Amino acid sequence: MHKKSNLIFLLLTMLMVFAACSDFSRIVKGDNYELKLAKAEELFAQGSYNRALVLYEQVYQRFPKDEKGELAYFQLGMTYFNMADFFSSSYYFSNFVERFRNSKRVEQAMFYSAMSAVNNSPEPSLDQEETVTAINELQLFISSFPNSPYVDSCNRLMDDMRLKLEVKAINTVRLYDRMERYNAAKTSAAAFIEEYPSSKFKNEAAFIQLNNAFQLANKSVFSKRRDRLEKVLAIYDEHRDAFQLGRNMGRALTMVEEATRALEEVEEQVIFEELLSTYNKAQQASTAKKIEYLEDTLKLYYTFAQRFPSSSLLGRAEEIYIRAERERSNTYSY
Repeated sequence: MHKKSNLIFLLLTMLMVFAACSDFSRIVKGDNYELKLAKAEELFAQGSYNRALVLYEQVYQRFPKDEKGELAYFQLGMTYFNMADFFSSSYYFSNFVERFRNSKRVEQAMFYSAMSAVNNSPEPSLDQEETVTAINELQLFISSFPNSPYVDSCNRLMDDMRLKLEVKAINTVRLYDRMERYNAAKTSAAAFIEEYPSSKFKNEAAFIQLNNAFQLANKSVFSKRRDRLEKVLAIYDEHRDAFQLGRNMGRALTMVEEATRALEEVEEQVIFEELLSTYNKAQQASTAKKIEYLEDTLKLYYTFAQRFPSSSLLGRAEEIYIRAERERSNTYSY
């Protein structure tokens, strides 16, 4: 008896499905567009979205410029939105605004167009073109309908979208940092701070910029060390407040101290080389020019001796000074 009841229930269900299919097929093939629209709305309410799409499309094609077509086109967007086909819903909602500029549904269409873009926004690790689109559409909606009840939601979503862009950007900075691509890490960190000056990641980016500038300076050839060490100190001065608020203050100060010492060593070598080079130029110069070079040599010696009184190069500098002073005196005697 139980099996017989189940069989009867199954047969009745099949008959109802068949009847429904037949009814839907009849409406699709028919010419009653009022019935098509009513059935589409019924199917939409039931969540039978694929069938609703067929009927909405027919109604719109038949009445592309009147109230029925307007409703059908809007509902095409809503149907795709409910199906989570956000690329299609974005297409219909954005086109709705263009095709029915004076519609009372324009506000909703623009809102759902923005929501479609928001839903199309991917994870921060992926390309963020859709996120930028979402931000632009949210901003456009807020500008167009500043008193809309949706504005607060749009503002919160804009914050979420901007955070995605920040996360994407800081992850790029972190990647260069992990790969020890010093110049790329330094440059991308600086660009991040310029683009997102109020970001919660600013302190981290500032430290990455400083650290990679420091590493780059340490690994540079001598001719580039001076400029790069000066850049380390400049970065610290620029972001001093960020370092003081961050957890890397101690490490930042250590780098600055080491960079300062290294810069002094470089300056010591640079001034000594300039002293030696100037003296050597005097050996090849004409009499008038030779005196000028010798006097410059003496000035450089005084500068060197005052700045680096404990230098290991001071003895050599004194020898050059003595020779330059003697040659200058001899040249004047002529």
